[in-house]
Amino acid sequence: MNKTEQGMTVDTKNNKILLTGATGYIGSHTWLALLAAGFEVVGVDDFSNSSPEVLNRLAELSGQVPQFERADVCDAAAMNAVFERHRIAAVVHFAAFKAVGESTTMPLAYYRNNLGGLINTCETMRRHGCSRIVFSSSATVYGAPETLPLREDAPVSATNPYGQTKLMGETILRDLAAADPDWQTACLRYFNPVGAHESGRIGEDRAASPTT
Repeated sequence: MNKTEQGMTVDTKNNKILLTGATGYIGSHTWLALLAAGFEVVGVDDFSNSSPEVLNRLAELSGQVPQFERADVCDAAAMNAVFERHRIAAVVHFAAFKAVGESTTMPLAYYRNNLGGLINTCETMRRHGCSRIVFSSSATVYGAPETLPLREDAPVSATNPYGQTKLMGETILRDLAAADPDWQTACLRYFNPVGAHESGRIGEDRAASPTT
C-alpha cells in the first residue's frame, strides 16, 4: 500500500533501513533499537573502527542473523552493489572517523572519509530513488560556545577538522534538501554517548586509548 506524505509517494510496505557504520558503538545500539521498532535493517561497515564479533552479539541479542554487507562507504561500486541487492527505504549514516585529536594530525584522511563517504552515500541513494537520511553529526558543531547550557539554535562553528567534517556534512544535506524537496534529512548533534546495552554484550570497544 502506498500513501502520499508531504507531496511524496511513500511505499509503506518497505521498512528496510540501511545502517552505515553499523558495527560501531552507536551503530550497534541503533541496530537493535530499529529491530525492536519493527524495521528491517541492513548493516554496512568495513570494520575500520569495529569488530566482526559485534555481528555475533547482535545475532545473540536479536535472535536473528544480521543482514550485513562489508563495504567502505567511500567505495561507489560497493555501495551501488548494496543498493542493487536491497530495496532501501531510508539510510542512517554513522560511518565516519571520529577522533578529534587524530583529526588534527590526519586532516586529509578525515575530510576524504567523512565527507567523501557522505557524498557517495547520498549519490548512491539518489540513483536508487532513496531520499531519506539521518546523519550522525556532533555537538562539536557548536565550537566553543559563548553561553551554557547550549540550545539547539546556538551559533555553530568548528575548532578542529573532525568538527568541520560534521558541520560541512550538515551543510551538504541542507543544500541537498533545498535543491530537491523530495529529500528528507535529519542531523543528530549528540555529545559523548556512554554506557552499554542493558545485556552488557555490546558497548564501547576501543582498540586504543580514548581520543575525544
